Amino acid sequence: MRTNPKRGEPLTIWSTKVLENEDGELFINLPDELVESLNWKSGDEVEWDESLALGDNFDDNILTLRNLTQEKDDRFSGHEYEG
Repeated sequence: MRTNPKRGEPLTIWSTKVLENEDGELFINLPDELVESLNWKSGDEVEWDESLALGDNFDDNILTLRNLTQEKDDRFSGHEYEG
């Protein structure tokens, strides 16, 4: 496990596949442990942004998730999370 230089905590990298439903909409399934650690709730509005990872250890796209619901209510404590 690598150390997150911003907070000195262990850095966990999650990997998942982007799936497509019968209507052509894209979605991902997040592990329960990740959802709980972020204090996300069922029904939260989540925005995703896709970017290309360049470097020796990456050759894939990176998906960044942002919980818009959490930013609007008092569950959000001002922490930044990488997903």
